[in-house]
Amino acid sequence: MPLRVSKPASPLSEYVEMIWRRTSTGVPPSRQRIYPDGAMALAIHLNQPTLTFFIDDHPHTIRVPLLAGPYSRSFQIDPSLATAVIGVLFRPGAARMFFPVAAHELHNIDIALADLHPAEADRLLNEVCSAPGEEAQLLAVEQYLTRKLNNAAAIHPAVRYAAEQLSREGGVRRIQKLQWDTGLSHTRLIQLFREQIGLTPKLYCRVRRFHALLGRIDRDMRVNWARLAADCGYFDQAHLIRDFRAFAGMTPAEYRRSLADSADRTRPAAAAS
Repeated sequence: MPLRVSKPASPLSEYVEMIWRRTSTGVPPSRQRIYPDGAMALAIHLNQPTLTFFIDDHPHTIRVPLLAGPYSRSFQIDPSLATAVIGVLFRPGAARMFFPVAAHELHNIDIALADLHPAEADRLLNEVCSAPGEEAQLLAVEQYLTRKLNNAAAIHPAVRYAAEQLSREGGVRRIQKLQWDTGLSHTRLIQLFREQIGLTPKLYCRVRRFHALLGRIDRDMRVNWARLAADCGYFDQAHLIRDFRAFAGMTPAEYRRSLADSADRTRPAAAAS
């Protein structure tokens, strides 16, 4: 499945981590598990009017383009159902700047862009599909986001600071200190964070820590789970296992077996699904 990644130019790069395009022509039907990373994304399927994904083997179908909310659970996709996809991975809190919906309303769900802006969704799809070639398609998406950025409200500085701090390993122990650093009350910090990030500060920290943990597991090497738990800021191995069950729906041993079978992947560019 060829994957092409584009880094947007400034000032868009301050709010968008990457824009990517993936093709999967001729791929046999299969299931690919997508693990949560706490980020929001935009997905544009070029050849199908809908996207289908699976949660606990139950199919869910939604119109595209779509805005994917911040997930704290895994789900599965079938790459053979989407022959050409363009995705946008937003930086924490940034999607709220482009789309008028509170991020916590999209926790673990997606919404069709047409439900927010019907005319805008049609225009975006037409511009991308009529662009001559992959590079032009990626540029059309970048231009669309740049236009929206002109009218975007800034991310609250306290939320931005908190998200950066909580993305670091061991950030769970810093949550109380964030209140002092930002000058906000406990209630106000959580309220702003949920509205712009989509998760509570504690849940966001756990998801980001788990996402970083998966990136440190090599399929070709034996894993010392106790040492890895300590290195990634977990209190102990039991807390690591708890997060595996919560965010991946499996144990660490089952995850390792899935890597050995080459069936599952952490989501490149958030998979935007």
